[in-house]
Amino acid sequence: MDLPKTAPHEDHDGDMPQPEQTWRETVDAEIDQLGWRDATRIEQPGDDVSIYLIDTMPIEDQVFHPEGPATFSLSIFIDGAGTLSVDGAKPFPVQPATAVFFACDRMTRGENHIRGGRRLCVVDIRVEKPLLEKLGGISLSRLGGAVITEHSLPEQHVFLLGFKAPPELIAVARSLLQCSFTEGMARRAYLYSKAIEALGIGLDAVTRQADGKPIKRLNEEEARRLNQAIALIENRYSSDWTIPRLAREVGLNERRLKEGFRLVIGNTVHGYLRATRIDAAATLLASGSSVTDAAYAVGFENLSHFSKAFREEKGVLPSQYRGQIGA
Repeated sequence: MDLPKTAPHEDHDGDMPQPEQTWRETVDAEIDQLGWRDATRIEQPGDDVSIYLIDTMPIEDQVFHPEGPATFSLSIFIDGAGTLSVDGAKPFPVQPATAVFFACDRMTRGENHIRGGRRLCVVDIRVEKPLLEKLGGISLSRLGGAVITEHSLPEQHVFLLGFKAPPELIAVARSLLQCSFTEGMARRAYLYSKAIEALGIGLDAVTRQADGKPIKRLNEEEARRLNQAIALIENRYSSDWTIPRLAREVGLNERRLKEGFRLVIGNTVHGYLRATRIDAAATLLASGSSVTDAAYAVGFENLSHFSKAFREEKGVLPSQYRGQIGA
């Protein structure tokens, strides 16, 4: 099953931990810890796709705090109840016929709650980076529209997109569970094609609004104004940009401005502004500026806030980054 995580954490010495395990080793360890090994079937029809099929009956409620490295997955809950959450974001309630896309590009942690006393049946499809690149470099931040801010941390590149699974996605999940082909090429081909089909159905589902209509793409004029907004941030990143101010500057309404950033940039307005500021600060640090000077130059007024934001973006404190560059 998908095991959502949260932001990078520190060890007791204050240094960022280095991910030593692969996502596969992490998931396997979590399955063993929960006692689900006998209830789990693992299929790997290709080097770039793995499928975890879990069908169990937890006796009691289970709350656990998994952590692991970068991963991309689609989990389809045929049955089960509980919540999946990323710290600092709204928990996603799991119920029958729900699904979750999850992606992160760094070591992350989180909290899951699985309700006991009822069946848990989930199909978890894990996709490796080469396949994602083959499909066009999928970024969840470009797919979720407004729902992305509820369960995700886009500024930290942690995305949890929960949605109601359409009937055709549930049907594909059941076909994966019930595959009758024996071991061999036919079985691998069937499972691989069904996994890709599930991805396609899921991606289509999250690009639709609650009314079922596709998210409206930017027209030519809106795209031009959005590019103006992007240029303003990139050229005047030290300014105190708010969404209302930026929208007024380029003549684009606030809703479309926010949607445009998610669709085109793959980030929120605030997240892109922060990332741009951190990149500029990193350049200043590399050229010999002090941490204080770099922070103030890019628009941060609070050094503690700057250090936290820098570490979340770059993985190290600004003082450590400066030392590494200067070494």
